[in-house]
Amino acid sequence: MKGIRWPALRHLLVLAVVAYSVLHVAYSLWRYNIFVEGRQSLDLWRVFDETAKWRAAGTGPLPLHAVLYPPLYYLLLWPLTSWEFRHVVYLFYFPQFIFFPIAVVCLVKAISPLERPRPMEYLFAGVLTANFQPLLETLALHKVEGLETLLICLALYALKKNRRALTGVLVFLAANLKYLPGILGVYFVLKRDWRVVKGVLVSLLVYLVVLIPVFGASGIATYVFRYPMTMLFEHEHEGTRPEASMEFQTLTGTINRWFVGPEKMAEHVRTQGYIVVPHADVALRMATVLKVVLLALYLYVIFRARRRDGRTTQWVSSLYEISLTLLMIFMIAQATRVHYAILLLPAFVIVGLVFYHHGRLFPWTARLFFWVAYGLTAMVVPGGLLNTLPPHPLWGQHHSFAYLWMSFPFYGYVLLGLSILLCYRTLQRSPGLLDSREPGG
Repeated sequence: MKGIRWPALRHLLVLAVVAYSVLHVAYSLWRYNIFVEGRQSLDLWRVFDETAKWRAAGTGPLPLHAVLYPPLYYLLLWPLTSWEFRHVVYLFYFPQFIFFPIAVVCLVKAISPLERPRPMEYLFAGVLTANFQPLLETLALHKVEGLETLLICLALYALKKNRRALTGVLVFLAANLKYLPGILGVYFVLKRDWRVVKGVLVSLLVYLVVLIPVFGASGIATYVFRYPMTMLFEHEHEGTRPEASMEFQTLTGTINRWFVGPEKMAEHVRTQGYIVVPHADVALRMATVLKVVLLALYLYVIFRARRRDGRTTQWVSSLYEISLTLLMIFMIAQATRVHYAILLLPAFVIVGLVFYHHGRLFPWTARLFFWVAYGLTAMVVPGGLLNTLPPHPLWGQHHSFAYLWMSFPFYGYVLLGLSILLCYRTLQRSPGLLDSREPGG
């Protein structure tokens, strides 16, 4: 078009996106941090307090609420219980600003087909990360899921470097800060990647040797094995009961909200309390059927994988499989909080960077699904700004809460899965596809 210099416009667009990303992060850090809202540290306080009481009582059973956390988390907090709690908060809050840049760098190095990734790759991944609302919520809440995400990114980098035993160790550590990343261990068993599995098993052996003297064999059986099964299959605990909450961005949580009428939705958005699900048995059966279908689809993809010619194509296919595995957390688990989607950050960066290098080789629908998925999950307009819009007749000015109640983040997860499946099918049908093109081609 006459008079328009596209390179200059592209540079301006990049600058605008970077500027928005910086403002987005700054706004979030200003509105939600440990200094302006003490309630941001409530979850950490609960575990810290339980650990302090456990330590004071000597060895014995862990506190009742330990159903959410494996023993390793309590052992890490054990030596900190002699500190003032505000110092413990600082220890969990400020290192995040080091952890997440390291995680992004490791992700880019793991995904990039280049020996030395380009600066634009780091910038692209940084923009995806900075505007990712689950990241911003994790920062505000200084939750252990942030450390789990770092460990997952380190594991991907170790896998890229063929340090497979180390990959197993890192996966094991992530799963023992909170149970959900353990699904990656299942993936490596399904793929029969025995060197990674060996790293997991050796870590488990060392872990048991350390823990059995502390908790005893029965305690280990309870905390390491029974609790995860309880959270997956029982319906008697917070988050697993047939209750609706905007926080639970999972398949089960979404179906539960389907069964709650508009009036109850407005009540929940105002009070943020749990809402009992009408016809809970029907909702449970529907969720179970859909879980079985999705699990069967996942296993079909994993086991159907054929040998692919070309190193780059093989690696990208493995990254897609790992991304699908992370997505399965939110299809299988009964309930996950909104910030748990930080565990999907590696999947979004993986798909985004593959499109950055090889976008034209994949269907346009896959790219469309990806960007819509990112927009829904990332919630690129801060919730605090959404709530300044004129009030709605049903939920008032709680627009960000209504956004969650209507399951938009979960639908983003589903669209990300569809994008991955389309790309994965393309690679399966065209072995060596990525190795025949230069990056960016």
